[in-house]
Amino acid sequence: MNIEVLLIENMDDVNAELINNYEVNKNLFQVNKFKAKKGQMFFLADSDNSEWSTLIVGANGCDSEYDFVNLGAKIGKKIGKDCDIKLLQKNNDFDMYSIEFGLAISTYSFDEFKSEKTPDINFNIIDSEYSEEIQNKIHSIFWVRDMVNYPALTKSPDFFQQMVEELVNSLDINLTIFDEKWLLENNMGGVVGVAQGSERSPKFLVGEYNPKAKKQIALIGKGVLFDSGGLSLKSPSGMETMKSDMAGAATAWGIIALVAKQKLDIGLKVYTPIVENMPSGTAIRPGDVLKMRNGKTIEVMNTDAEGRLIMADALAYASESSPDIICDVATLTGAAYVALGVEIGAVFSNNNSTLDNFLNSNSDGFENYHSLPLEQSYKALIKSNIADMKNSGGRFGGAITAALLLEEFVNDIDWIHLDIAGPGRSRSSSAVYPEGGTGFGVLGYFNFLVEQSNN
Repeated sequence: MNIEVLLIENMDDVNAELINNYEVNKNLFQVNKFKAKKGQMFFLADSDNSEWSTLIVGANGCDSEYDFVNLGAKIGKKIGKDCDIKLLQKNNDFDMYSIEFGLAISTYSFDEFKSEKTPDINFNIIDSEYSEEIQNKIHSIFWVRDMVNYPALTKSPDFFQQMVEELVNSLDINLTIFDEKWLLENNMGGVVGVAQGSERSPKFLVGEYNPKAKKQIALIGKGVLFDSGGLSLKSPSGMETMKSDMAGAATAWGIIALVAKQKLDIGLKVYTPIVENMPSGTAIRPGDVLKMRNGKTIEVMNTDAEGRLIMADALAYASESSPDIICDVATLTGAAYVALGVEIGAVFSNNNSTLDNFLNSNSDGFENYHSLPLEQSYKALIKSNIADMKNSGGRFGGAITAALLLEEFVNDIDWIHLDIAGPGRSRSSSAVYPEGGTGFGVLGYFNFLVEQSNN
């Protein structure tokens, strides 16, 4: 199947030079009430002597990268089958890269557990300038989505390790796997504490790309494969989507795979603690005190505030190598999406210049970010009477107090923290984001790392 996609911004673009048999088909513009508005589309009647079908697409009103990605995804859903595609435009004003990216992202499906499988869809964009880079991005995003969508019964620490091994097998990434014995011997009190309620032993996976590069960056991803809340048990409805609480860890691996494929001139080291947070007779209790990798102690007030405990150990461990920048990504707090909604990632940083660099690299990006303050006076909310700090500051400012706790473990290194509890999972389906894992964060950090490699 061959399809010409003709992008039209206004009706003046409709002329016989661009459309075969325009005089025959012009009535279809009236029948379809086509005004070239963003997302309007219809197929022209095929001419007898053409091997190509023509899809007319309105693009008036597309003025951001997300608009063009969304338009491309809607085109992909409209076509819905394998084909060669020519993207045509009268002028050069359209973001063709984002349209092509949208076409590719529209092909995602997850039917691992369905009896009837959805056929794979492959779009071949004729004369594409971007195909390889886009496919590298799509592969990472789809891998993250798959990992988030796998159910917790399947998604054991061993399974996560196996999937990471397959992801990096052919890439220039050195993978090191640490087990529970190593975690105990290396004073990872947060990781061991959270994991001890589960029968499944924790893992700590480290991946390293380009260790000889001048600029070295660490990236930590939260890997809670299932979050029941521990003894501070979530409600049944609150647990329904908690297989997604490892989206940060999956995102971190998706990022390093993309960086390696694109051969960025930076060093990147990924750290992902992998645990389950389960209630049992061996689980940590509210009031327990855990000693972390850097010697600081945390009083556990709420076992459902567990992500920051495993992240604290990983941040402390990563800071010992003195990278230029420490980054992290986590589905950390519901407070982040109460503040910003479910489509915007919350960004924190201890350095205004680093924060500006991240936001500027995503200023007109497919992913949307907004900064929240590291309000130092709120540290009083996580002060403990019996330990250095406590893991919950209460209901108000929850995303900020969680970030302030993490800041205690970065050793004054420039640091960025992404809380993707909202956009890491889609609550309803669209052409761009089907319900479930989104892969949000892969492109945001990749854009930032591209800028870092160029500086």
